[in-house]
Amino acid sequence: MLKVKLEAKPNHDYTGCDYRGSLNIKARFITVATLKEASEICSAFIEKNELGGGNWTGGQVFENGKEIARVSYNGRIWEPLPFPQSKEIQI
Repeated sequence: MLKVKLEAKPNHDYTGCDYRGSLNIKARFITVATLKEASEICSAFIEKNELGGGNWTGGQVFENGKEIARVSYNGRIWEPLPFPQSKEIQI
């Protein structure tokens, strides 16, 4: 089984003028069966919490405690390497 991390932090671009400037959602891990499901869960979390790209700090996907992928703000899935070395994982 896979686990995907859901988390949001304040976006300092909105400090003092929008709730996204102080939004802070502690990390939690959700069990998923596939990378596609991880992407769907992340997208639903982002939409439900009205997150901006600067708030999204989750999306890491783990298998047996090892990070195997990352879900970006737009729902795309990437190798767990720093950009630009990371390549998209097609699902």
